[in-house]
Amino acid sequence: MEENNNPIQEPGVKKEEYTAQTTQNVGQRKQNSMALTSFIVALVGLLVAGLPCGIVAVVLGIVGLVKFDATKDKGKGFAIAGLVIGVIDIIAVVLNIIITAASLV
Repeated sequence: MEENNNPIQEPGVKKEEYTAQTTQNVGQRKQNSMALTSFIVALVGLLVAGLPCGIVAVVLGIVGLVKFDATKDKGKGFAIAGLVIGVIDIIAVVLNIIITAASLV
């Protein structure tokens, strides 16, 4: 009789059954679409239209973080990155407006 000393294996569960249980949950978490969209829009805001894209990225990042469920979703980092880059977009546009206005005076 083969004895398996795997400390993770549940008592009374055969190795084949345990492998089937653990591989069953792999790949079931889906990408948080709000988080990914926030990140993409924030990156576009760095290159093209800072203020509108920054505002959209901040809103989508907040929504992505609020609706994030660690057991079902992945991509919390995208939501945080989209939020931070969106704020940077907004700050950069506001600073650009202030500097431009000060140079005109």
